[in-house]
Amino acid sequence: MLIDFFTQETPTSSFIQDVFSTVNYDVNLHITDTYTGADFLLKSVDKLSPLVIWDLDSFSDNLQALTHIREKNPDTLILVYGESLDRYSELSNKLYDIILSVEAIKLHLMSKISKLKEIYNARKVFSERMSHLVGNSDAMQKLRKSVERAIIHTGPVLIQGETGVGKELIARAVSCVYDKFVTVNCSAIPDNLFESELFGHTRGAFTGAQNERIGLFEAADGGAIFLDEIGDMPLHTQVKLLRVLQNKEIRPIGANKTKHIDVRFIAATNRDLKEAVRNKTFREDLYYRLSVIPLKISPLRERREDIKDLANYFIQQYQAPGEQFTLSRAALEKLQNHPWPGNIRELENVIQRALCFATSTLISPEDLQLDEPQDFPKIQDFPAAETYDEFREMQLDQEREFLRNKIRENNGSVRATAEQLGLLRTALYNRLSHLGIDVKDLK
Repeated sequence: MLIDFFTQETPTSSFIQDVFSTVNYDVNLHITDTYTGADFLLKSVDKLSPLVIWDLDSFSDNLQALTHIREKNPDTLILVYGESLDRYSELSNKLYDIILSVEAIKLHLMSKISKLKEIYNARKVFSERMSHLVGNSDAMQKLRKSVERAIIHTGPVLIQGETGVGKELIARAVSCVYDKFVTVNCSAIPDNLFESELFGHTRGAFTGAQNERIGLFEAADGGAIFLDEIGDMPLHTQVKLLRVLQNKEIRPIGANKTKHIDVRFIAATNRDLKEAVRNKTFREDLYYRLSVIPLKISPLRERREDIKDLANYFIQQYQAPGEQFTLSRAALEKLQNHPWPGNIRELENVIQRALCFATSTLISPEDLQLDEPQDFPKIQDFPAAETYDEFREMQLDQEREFLRNKIRENNGSVRATAEQLGLLRTALYNRLSHLGIDVKDLK
C-alpha cells in the first residue's frame, strides 16, 4: 500500500521510518525544514496516496493543510499524530480518520495502519456497490455519506423505507467488509419455524429433526446477517433475537451449550417500528438495540430529480449490446410526473418493458406503460380499522387474495407463480403456509 508521510526530522518520525522499513509498505517520505504545511504540500505533491500520515507538530497551519487534502483527495485516508493532542482541538474530526498521540503511535502504529487499509479496501467495494444506487439528490448524497460511515463500525443497522426503494442494496453496501452475507426474509418464515431457522437444532430435538442443522445466525458467523422485514418477526422470536444482540451467543434447539457468534446485524423494514412499539407488536428494547445506526431511504416520489439518472442507468443495464436507447424529453416528463407507488423497482420494470416494445431507439411517452394513479388503492378505500392488529389483518387478507388470484392465473402452479413474482419457490411456499393458504384448493 502506498503511503505519503509528511513530517520534519524528529525521533518519532525516525521511529516510524524504521517501522516501515521492516514491512512491505511503499512510503513516499516528505521531510521539510520549514514550518508551513500547506505551502509544502502544494509544492511537493501533485496526487496523494490512498493513505497519508501527518505529523501535527511539524507544521503551523495544520487546519489549512488538512482541509486542502480533504478537498483535493476526498478518498484519501488521513492518520494524524502529535505530542499533545489538546493543542489541536480546533481540528474537526472530519479532517482525519484516526488521531494518535506520539505514545499511542509507537504502540499501535501497525494495527491502525492495518485498520485503515481494511477501510480503504472496503471503500473500494463500497464504491462499486453504491454505484448501483443512482441519484444526486440531497437525500441520496446524505444517504451515501451515512452508509460510508456505517461500514467502519460494527453496531447494528436499521434500514427503513418503503417497498422497492433498495433496502437490500444498502445492506450489501454496509456489509462490504465481510465475505459472508446471509439474508433472512422474516415475512416468509412460518412462526413455528423461526427458532429452528435462526438458531438451528440438534438431532432429535423435535419430531422430524432427523439430522443436526446449523441455523442462519451460525451460518453468518464472521460476516453479516440481513434481517429483511424485521417488523414481521413474531414477538416470541424477538425476545430471543434481543438476547443474541446483547450476548452474542446462540443456543440451538435441543442443545445444552451456547455458541459464541461474531455477526454484524443489519435489519430492514417498510413498517413504522415506532408505531409498532406503541401498538405492542414490536419490542421497544429490541427496537433500540437494532437502531444503533438508523438509515432512512426516501421514496422515489420525494426525489424526482433522481428519476432521469435512474432511468438512464436501467437503460444501460438492460439494452442489448450495440443498442443505444435514449429517453425523449416528453418521455422523461411522463416519468417525472408519475407517483411511483412501487418506487425504484417499478421504474426498473417500466424501463425493461419499454426496451422490449419501443419502435425506435428514442423512447417516446407511448413506449412507457405506466399504471395510472387510479389503479392503486387509496387510503380511504381500505375498510376502517380501530386497532393496528385489525389493520394488519386486513393487509394479510389482501395478500391472501392477491396470491390466490396469481396462483389461479398460473393454473395452480406455485413454481410458475414464484417465477412471475420474482420469488424463490420455497419462499412462496413458506409465505402460503404463513397465510394458511392450501394450494390444493386453488387447482
